[in-house]
Amino acid sequence: MEAGRPVGLPHPGRPFPARGAHQAGGRIPRGPTQNPRPEPVRRSGLRPGSRRLRRIRPRQGGEAEKKKGDVKDVESGYLLFLSRRQLDNIAAATLEAHRAGEALDKSRFKALANTDHSIDIALFGRMVADMADINVDAACQVAHAISVHAVDNEFDYFTAVDDRKADASETGAGMIGTVEFNSSTLYRYATLDVDALHRTLGDGDATRAAVEAFLTAFVRSMPTGKQNTFAHRTLPDAVLVRMRDSQPINLVGAFETPVRETHTAGRVELAAAALAKHTVAVENAFGERPTASWVTQVGEKTAVLAGLGKAVSLGELVNGVGEHVALALGQPA
Repeated sequence: MEAGRPVGLPHPGRPFPARGAHQAGGRIPRGPTQNPRPEPVRRSGLRPGSRRLRRIRPRQGGEAEKKKGDVKDVESGYLLFLSRRQLDNIAAATLEAHRAGEALDKSRFKALANTDHSIDIALFGRMVADMADINVDAACQVAHAISVHAVDNEFDYFTAVDDRKADASETGAGMIGTVEFNSSTLYRYATLDVDALHRTLGDGDATRAAVEAFLTAFVRSMPTGKQNTFAHRTLPDAVLVRMRDSQPINLVGAFETPVRETHTAGRVELAAAALAKHTVAVENAFGERPTASWVTQVGEKTAVLAGLGKAVSLGELVNGVGEHVALALGQPA
């Protein structure tokens, strides 16, 4: 199955919703989308619900002390994502082995690292190149957001003033520069394999909660970078979720020909019409029919999408998908 395809109509630089009960799909956002040059950012590499531990060996004079019989350096060469329960279980097993005067068995470690996965690891996966048997296949796939029309980048010119000048007579800015940005109508798409998510989490209630949280976050989330500069605080004009029991279908082909606004119709209206037309054409050509479909749309500009599913509010959409997932997994709705 697939828990549909949120379809939203543009907002600043965000992506489109997802496919869910097996596939949650796209949306078209709108608004100023900045296209910033990469800036140095310190990342922990951690997702909510996951943590990593590493042991740092002591150093003296910039060099590690190396003595015969010392414990081998065990600092990890890469990030290893573990859920909180996995960390607790591994720590408890390590203490138990230590008290017995033994080292934690490698097979025991692998078993503990491969159970009690957190939702974020189940959704986005985990890869360990030199220990492939604890890899986790991602249940979620997210496409890059694309504009439904041609885009020209613009430049935001800025200056920074030094408030503590050594020379009061010195004039001018302490720094000047530009940031590239654009304002575009975006199509976002993601798919969520509910069966794979359930296999990893091993619990029907947790699977439903994960699907509902993913849908809500996909529709409402917004990049935090440059918020003070651009205030990109828009919501999608439309969200379409289609659940399938066959295969995911990305409808990005609707925008192979760029949308061109006219004096009578803007990009959102034309993009919605193109998406609705392409959806029907693809599903008719390949004999695809969703098992369920929901649409959340704003105003008359996206009214054409209402015919693709049950027209509901976002809250009703998320709850409806959750109920459908529960029934598909044999859980009470």
